[in-house]
Amino acid sequence: MTSTIHKKSTDEAAKVFQEGDDFWKKGDYDLARQSYEKAAFMYHEKEDPEGEAFVLSRLGELNLSLDNYDQAEKSLKSAAELVKHVPEGQNTYAEALIKLSKLETSRDNLGKAMEIIRLAQNAAKEIDNLDLQGDAYDHEAYIFLMKNQDKEALEAYKKAAELFHQDATTLKEASVLRAMARIEMKNHNYDVAHDILENCRDLYRENGDLLGEASALSAIGSLRYVIKDIQNARKALMKSVYLYGKVSHHFAEAEALLYLARVEAFNREQGDYELAKAHYKRSIELYDFLGNEAMKRAVLEEYHNFLNRAACEK
Repeated sequence: MTSTIHKKSTDEAAKVFQEGDDFWKKGDYDLARQSYEKAAFMYHEKEDPEGEAFVLSRLGELNLSLDNYDQAEKSLKSAAELVKHVPEGQNTYAEALIKLSKLETSRDNLGKAMEIIRLAQNAAKEIDNLDLQGDAYDHEAYIFLMKNQDKEALEAYKKAAELFHQDATTLKEASVLRAMARIEMKNHNYDVAHDILENCRDLYRENGDLLGEASALSAIGSLRYVIKDIQNARKALMKSVYLYGKVSHHFAEAEALLYLARVEAFNREQGDYELAKAHYKRSIELYDFLGNEAMKRAVLEEYHNFLNRAACEK
C-alpha cells in the first residue's frame, strides 16, 4: 500500500512538472515558475532528491533564460547540492553545473564559469555520458571565445564534436562544426572551413533539417565568394535561398538573397547584373515585409551603389 501511495505522489509531481514545461512553451513564465516550485516541493515531501534536483535545475534554466540570475543561481546550486553524492543523480548534477557555468558566463565571470564547466566535464566523464561531456566542452569553447582565445576554443569544439559523433548526437555535432568553421574562416583557413561546412551540411541533410542545411549552404556560398569562386558561390547560395523559402524563414532568405546579389554583381564576366538586380529587389521586399527598416535601408543603399557602378561600366 505504501508503495502504491509513493508511486501516485511521484506521478502527481511529474504531472505538475509537465504543466510547468507546457506553461514555459506558451510563454506563461510566472505560471511555469509556480508549477516548478510546486513540483519541487512535492518531490521534497516524499524525500526524492533526484526528482527535486531535476525540477530545480529546470527552474534555474527558466530563470536564467529570463536573466533572473540570482534566482537561477539559488535553484541551480540547490539542485547540484542535492544530488552531488547521489549515484543515480549524476546526470542532473552535471546538467546543473553546465547551467551554472552558463550563468557565470552571462555575468561575465569567466574564470568562475571555466572552473564550474571543468567540474561538469569531470562529472559527465565519471558516468560516461558522452552527450553531457559534449555539452560541457561546447560551453568551454564558448568561454574561450569570450576571452578571445580562438585556438583554445577550436580545440574544445573539436572535443565536443568528437563526443557528439561517438554518441550519434548528429544535430549537436553539426552545430559545433558550424562554430568551428566560423573560427577557421576568421583565420582565413578557407579550405579547412569548407570541408567542415560540407560535413556539417551532410549531417543536417541526414536529419532532414532544412533550416540547418540552408545555413550551412549560405556559409559555403559566402566562403566561396570571399575566395572569388563565383560559380560555386552561386550554386550554394541558390540552394540556400530555395531551402529558406521552403521553410518560410524570411529573414534568412533575405540575407541569403543579399549574398547572392553580391555574387551576381561581382563583375560582368562571371556574374549576371540582371539577376543581381532581381535578388537585391527581392531582398528589399522581404526586409520590408518583415518591418526591418534598418536592413531595408542598408540593402537599398547597396543596391543603388551597384546600379551606379554598373552604369559607369557601360
